[in-house]
Amino acid sequence: MNLSKQSNLVLVVVLCGGLGVMVNSSRGNSSPVPEASSTQELSSLDRRLSLLEQRFYNVESSISRLQQYVAAQRPSVPQPSTGPSSSDREISLMRLEIQRLNLRISEIECGLIKLDERTTPATRKNATGKASDPCRLNSDAPVRLSTRP
Repeated sequence: MNLSKQSNLVLVVVLCGGLGVMVNSSRGNSSPVPEASSTQELSSLDRRLSLLEQRFYNVESSISRLQQYVAAQRPSVPQPSTGPSSSDREISLMRLEIQRLNLRISEIECGLIKLDERTTPATRKNATGKASDPCRLNSDAPVRLSTRP
């Protein structure tokens, strides 16, 4: 359970960082900016996106380690039992939590893709001139995240 709390803490930190980047970028896009500072803001945004990518990588590797840990804890020979044991329930809860975290990561990645599409719209088009990624189809739509991972 301690590992689960740590991964939840890491996820909360990543989400707060992502939210901060989105708020700062939307605040910066709403006011007219001189040309020199817009270049500086783009480099700042690029640096923040790189930091978020690193944090996502850390979260994904934590999830991977957690999955390996759960797999290693499974008994090699199934034990006959009359009903679901507490470890089976814990494993199913861990699997459910991992699925929720993967969904949350997908939502956050989609939000970052929308943010990227808003800053560089002409870079991700296919031969027909339309975006092929579903997250890029309606980049002007607000990012909607589930309420709880």
